[in-house]
Amino acid sequence: MTTPTPTPPTGPEDPPVQLTPHTTGIRAVDGNRAALLLLVVQNVASALLIRYAGVGLGMALLGSFLLTVILASLLLPGPMRSLLADSRWRTPPAWGTALAGFVLGFLASRAFALAYVTLVPSAAGTMPQFLSTGVDLWVLVLSAGILIPLAEEVAFRGLMMRGHERAAGFTVAALTSTLAFSIAHGVPASIAGIIPLAYVLARIVQHTGSLWNAVIIHALNNTLSVGLGAFLAGKKIGNQEEALDMLKNEALRVPLAVGALLFGVAVMFVIHQWLTPKPDAQVASARGPWLSAAYVVIVLFGLFALLAGLPAVQAQLTNLRGIMQ
Repeated sequence: MTTPTPTPPTGPEDPPVQLTPHTTGIRAVDGNRAALLLLVVQNVASALLIRYAGVGLGMALLGSFLLTVILASLLLPGPMRSLLADSRWRTPPAWGTALAGFVLGFLASRAFALAYVTLVPSAAGTMPQFLSTGVDLWVLVLSAGILIPLAEEVAFRGLMMRGHERAAGFTVAALTSTLAFSIAHGVPASIAGIIPLAYVLARIVQHTGSLWNAVIIHALNNTLSVGLGAFLAGKKIGNQEEALDMLKNEALRVPLAVGALLFGVAVMFVIHQWLTPKPDAQVASARGPWLSAAYVVIVLFGLFALLAGLPAVQAQLTNLRGIMQ
C-alpha cells in the first residue's frame, strides 16, 4: 500500500494556482526582465516626453505607464498570463491590514530618511519632489499616485518577487526585491527612506497572499507625497533656516540621527515579527538561481545614479565640465 503524498492545505481565500501549458509559473529571470522593462520605460519615456513634447510631469508619467502596459503585453505575455492566474492577483485586499502596514511603513520610512538627512544635511535638497500645477496636477495624482504604484507592484512584487520565491524562497525574495526596488530610485536620501517601505510591501504580500495590499500601501504613500508637494509648492516654510542650522549643529546631529535610526529599527522589528509569510505551494517550487543579467543591470543603474548624486562626485563633474569648456 502506498501512502498518498500530502498536499499543502488551501482554503477558499487561497485558491491554488492552476497552471496550464500557457501559464507555467513566473520564472525569476522573467520577473527581473519585467522590473528592468518598467525601469527603462518609466525613466526614458517620461524624460523624453517632458523634454521634447513639452508636457508636464503628470502627463509624462501617464504616457510612460501606457507604454509600459503595451510593451509588457507584447514582450512578456507568458509572465503576465501567469500573474493573472496567480492567487495573489485574484485574492482581494485586507484593508485593515493594509492600512496598519502603511502606518508602520510610513513611520519607519521617515525615520530612516530623517537619520540620513541629519547625518548628511546637504541631502535634504536632493530628494525628488512631485510638483505640478493646473490640470497636470490632477493627472499627476492619477499617474504617480495610482497607476505607477500599480505598475511597480506588478513588476517588483508580482513578477520579480514571485519568481525569486519560486527559485529561492520567501526570505531571499523579500530581500532581493527590496534591494532592487530601493536602489533603482538612485537618490541616497530616497533609498534610505524607501528600503523599509519596500520591505513592508514585500512582506505584506507574503503575509496576506494578496498583491493588492501592496498596491494600496504604495498608492497611499505616493498620493500623500503628491498632495504634500502640491500644498507646499511655492510656500516658504517658517523656521526652515533654523531647522537647517539645527541639522548642522554637531552636538545635535548624531543624537538625533541615532534616535531616529533606533526608532526606525524598532518599527521594522515589529513589522518583521508581525508580517510572517503565509504558506504557499508556489514558493521554492522551481528551485534555481534568482540572479540574472537584468537584475544586475537594475542594481548597476541604481548604483550609478546614486554615485552621480553624491556631492563629491557632482563637484568633480562640475570641475570636469569647466576644464572641457
